[in-house]
Amino acid sequence: MFTTIRLFDSSPYESNFTAKVLFVGEDHIILDRTLFYPLSGNQDFDSGIINNVDVTSTYVDVGEENLNKLDFNAPIKHYLNTSSFTVGQNVEGSIDFEKRWQTMRLHSASHIVEYLLSQHPDFMSVEGSFVNHEKDRSDYKLSNNLTPDGLAVLEEKVNEFILSDQDISCTISGKLRFWQCANISMLCCGTHVKKTKEIGQVKLSRKNKGKNVNRIEIRLLS
Repeated sequence: MFTTIRLFDSSPYESNFTAKVLFVGEDHIILDRTLFYPLSGNQDFDSGIINNVDVTSTYVDVGEENLNKLDFNAPIKHYLNTSSFTVGQNVEGSIDFEKRWQTMRLHSASHIVEYLLSQHPDFMSVEGSFVNHEKDRSDYKLSNNLTPDGLAVLEEKVNEFILSDQDISCTISGKLRFWQCANISMLCCGTHVKKTKEIGQVKLSRKNKGKNVNRIEIRLLS
C-alpha cells in the first residue's frame, strides 16, 4: 500500500510543493507527498494544480473498512486528467492558498464557537459540521433553541475571544490529532491559523434544522 506524506499538517501556510508520482489510475494519481488537503474531518478539499493540470478533488484512500478512521499514512488520491503523468515522474503542485487561508480561519472560528456554545446551559451535543472557504456550518442540539439575542451574545463572545489573539496549535498523540487554543482542546485533523487574531471578525447566523437542532453558520467579514 502506498503512503502519502501530509505536508499540510506541518506546513499549512505553504502553497507550492514538489513530489513524485507513485501511482497513475484512470482518473487519479497518488503522490509520495502533498499539500492538497483531502476531504476529511468535516473540511472540504483544497483546489489547485499539479504540473498545470487542474485537480478536481482529493480524497484519502483508507479502504471501506476504515472510512471513519484517521490514518496519517494512508495514500491520498488526486483526481485530475492523468494522461500526462507516469509512475516515478517528478511533479510540481500548487494549491489555491486564498481558499486554504479562508478555510483555515473559518475552521479555527468553528472550534471557538463550539467551545463557547458548549458552555451554554442548553447545550446537548454537536450533530455535524462542514467547513470550506465560504463558510462553516455546524449543527448543535440544544434543549431550547437559541434566540436572536442569544445568538448576538454568542457572536460578541466569539469575536472577543478572537481579538484576544490566543496561540493555536495542533498536536498528534498516537492516532489522534488535537486542536489546542488557550484552555481548549478538541479532536481535529483539519488545517488552522496560528493565532486567533488571524481569523478576523466573524458573523453568525442561525437556522432551525429540526426539533432543538440549531444550525450555526459562520462567515468572515473581511
